[in-house]
Amino acid sequence: MNAFTKIALLIAFSYSGIIAATLDNSINQIEKTNNKLNTLQKSINKSEDKREDLLSEYKYVNQSLKNTKTYNSQLENVLESQKKELSDINQQIKEIDETKKNIYPLMKDMIFSLETLVKEDKPFLLKERQSRIKRLKRALDAGDIKTHEKYRIILEAYKIEYDYSKTIESYKESINDITYNVLRLGRVALYTQSLDLTKYAYYNNENKTWVEITNSSDKSNIRKAIKIAKKQENVDLLTLPFLALKDIK
Repeated sequence: MNAFTKIALLIAFSYSGIIAATLDNSINQIEKTNNKLNTLQKSINKSEDKREDLLSEYKYVNQSLKNTKTYNSQLENVLESQKKELSDINQQIKEIDETKKNIYPLMKDMIFSLETLVKEDKPFLLKERQSRIKRLKRALDAGDIKTHEKYRIILEAYKIEYDYSKTIESYKESINDITYNVLRLGRVALYTQSLDLTKYAYYNNENKTWVEITNSSDKSNIRKAIKIAKKQENVDLLTLPFLALKDIK
């Protein structure tokens, strides 16, 4: 091997070593670069995840804000409606207070009218009706009874009096310390029958007196009418002694 060949081989070996070193260095650089890229990619991925999280959070907050605005708008409408209702209620309270002021004298007049009716009317169920008037007067001045309840019981008393006009009944009652069978025909006529069935009378509303009945046929019809009122006989057409025309005007 000549000197030239040796030099060439030496150069080749040296160049090969340089190439190998360079190649190793390049590989190391590539690996470092790849590692950096991987790290960067991970960072990018984290950033992307964070961006997605932030975007989701933004959407949620934005939707919550919209919902809050919608709710606030509805709440304003509700509050406005409640203000109007409150104003209406206040007006109603004023009207109720005014009505209470007016209804008390009205109820008092109604009771007075009932009392007058009982005094001027035929004296049937007198104690019962007078006691009802007294209860109404006590109720009117009672502080523990509501106004609407007072008005209701007054109307109920009126209905009872009204019903007397369309019913008949027979009951026992003491008149001048003597007990009689009493026959009431609506508000039209009132008769008495002694318990021994011997004495009969009708009430003269004009003179406020009891007038004795002597006709035997009239007495018989009154006896039968009392039985009908007590549902002891079937309804029948009867001729009863009536008030004179001047008594029923």
